[in-house]
Amino acid sequence: MSSVVDFGSVETLMLRRLSRQNAGVSTSGSKTFAAALDEAMRVREMSLSNLRDRLADVGHPVSLATLSYWRAGFREPMRRRSLEALPELERLVGVGAGCLTELLDTSAPGRSPRPFDELVPGRGPRLFDELAHQPREEQVIGETDVNRILFHLVVDVGAGREIVRARVTQVFVAQRSGVDGVTIFVGPDENASDVTITLRAIGGCSIGEARDASRGITATRLQFDRPLQKAESVMIEYEAVPADGLDLETEYGLVAEQRLEEAMVWVRFHPDCLPARTWVWFDEDGLRHDWQADLAGSTGLHYRQTAFGPGSLGARWEW
Repeated sequence: MSSVVDFGSVETLMLRRLSRQNAGVSTSGSKTFAAALDEAMRVREMSLSNLRDRLADVGHPVSLATLSYWRAGFREPMRRRSLEALPELERLVGVGAGCLTELLDTSAPGRSPRPFDELVPGRGPRLFDELAHQPREEQVIGETDVNRILFHLVVDVGAGREIVRARVTQVFVAQRSGVDGVTIFVGPDENASDVTITLRAIGGCSIGEARDASRGITATRLQFDRPLQKAESVMIEYEAVPADGLDLETEYGLVAEQRLEEAMVWVRFHPDCLPARTWVWFDEDGLRHDWQADLAGSTGLHYRQTAFGPGSLGARWEW
């Protein structure tokens, strides 16, 4: 099988803690998110209905049942929309910025990414362990410090059957204050052609240090425009282009270490050079399936999944 180049297949984090002065109701004596929320609402003499209405007034609709679950401890905010509502919720109940957010249980199911080795076949055992124990890599391992929300990969194929570029759009939500970037690991299959890839920032980030990590994997630092507060989201876009030689691979895919709200691969072919056959595939929870997909008169092939991962998905083609 041809190579799969996995962009963002291990986004590990560089953290910089921010100092913060919290005002309002203290939550230092509360050990859980639910207890702190309940205490703050009691101090404010605020009802669930009133909190729901005031959140809706500022553009963050949260149902009465959801707020009740949060206060009782049956659930915690996990989805992107819930996390984005937390700063307003903290303001409305009179606690300092981040006081409730920092109490979230970041070990909840679905938040912890799967290891690189389990998701990317053909790399051999313990590749991620090797990276983690290299002195230069120990400082960037921090897989639970961000939630991955969206991953779009768009691949452009030229008239000479070459890969012109692969553009990536990703959305993250910070699980800790001070997250100021990610380190992505980009690498081909072990049998892929030897082509050097250069990353270029498009928006929301800048390209930092790049270095060889292990077995053909390149680690590149992507710096956000500014450090994030906990529960704050960020969208970044960057592209990978061949720096030398022709990239003639006929399969591209992405890897999701966490469950994503949306994952999509879109391969766009030059109208003067369309493939004879195309396929899409996914691999999730040990189940792999691929099927032929007809271009049906178009010049592009895309595959989209919602609520996807951990796993991988992609597209391949033959000339």
